[in-house]
Amino acid sequence: MTHTDGTTPESPTTTAAAVFQMITGHYLSTAISTAARINLADTMDAPAISHHVLAERTGTHPDSLIRLLQLFATTGLVTDDGDGRFTLTPAGRLLRTDDEESLHAVALMHASSGHMQRWFALGDQLTEAPKTGRAEPSSNPFAQMPPHVAAVFNRAMSFFARHTAGAVIEGYDFGRFRTVVDVGGGEGTLLAAVLKATPGLHGTLLELPSAVEAGRQALAEAGVADRSEVIGGDFFDSVPPGRDAYLLKNIVHDWDDEPSRTLLRNIRDAMKEDSRLLLVETVRPDRFGPTVADRLAAYSNLGMLLNGGSERSEQEYAELLAGAGLTLRAVVPVCPVWTGAPTGSVIEAVRS
Repeated sequence: MTHTDGTTPESPTTTAAAVFQMITGHYLSTAISTAARINLADTMDAPAISHHVLAERTGTHPDSLIRLLQLFATTGLVTDDGDGRFTLTPAGRLLRTDDEESLHAVALMHASSGHMQRWFALGDQLTEAPKTGRAEPSSNPFAQMPPHVAAVFNRAMSFFARHTAGAVIEGYDFGRFRTVVDVGGGEGTLLAAVLKATPGLHGTLLELPSAVEAGRQALAEAGVADRSEVIGGDFFDSVPPGRDAYLLKNIVHDWDDEPSRTLLRNIRDAMKEDSRLLLVETVRPDRFGPTVADRLAAYSNLGMLLNGGSERSEQEYAELLAGAGLTLRAVVPVCPVWTGAPTGSVIEAVRS
């Protein structure tokens, strides 16, 4: 692997060293989350900045901060210019809040102490499954989410939605529809992209009431406010009826089969005879190998265990949809730019 600054890190020379790096992977993720919390990358606005200057800007201790920076120098996030001076690399810029492709919110969410605690409960989840037939979620991450946590979560999801949107639009033709509703669409990133790419299409964003204002603002900033509306509500209660297409991105994988069927039945009841249901999800492979797509699918599938959800195979999606009165019609692979691999799919279904 070559870093974005052109350097190539040394590969572990032994199998033990490679496995040790896997075991201690949380060291690096925790360090990156810490850097995001103190907005370290935002302070690195010039080459070869002294760690003393950076410590003053971030309110940290110089001798502690330099250890963090030295770790980042081994990963390609910064370069160590000598004498305690460091320069941010193109990869490190992704941790700035003002970078167009910022992963700042993703770092805050995925490597936060709360998120890590949920992963530390993985052992309990695995040992509980044999007793109950399934692993119970340690907590519902969406229930009563504090506003500041919800804001970080929505910003992080917007990163994935923004990059997935281009792949979805390229892989699936929305031009056949006049109306589409994005069910549980967060801040409306995906819906805005679909509307911008499809003149004449009218969109509805359905989200919890707490996210309505952010959704309206995002759609307005995208220049599609005149062709969109935002509705506050719970998709487990109902969804807007009579639309041509119902779009759900990474929603169904959050839930076990029973609540998923409840949601899908709600959508089925709202659909017209010729409506389409479009699920943007990871379709779990039948067999895993050492590829980027398979590794990301495995990460997500294990992570969903902590929510009580699951990544599903094509056959499992067909069975889940059938249980809600829907028929799987097609599975269209999509390749988000940030992964460079076909890590998602548009699953198309119709009323049975």
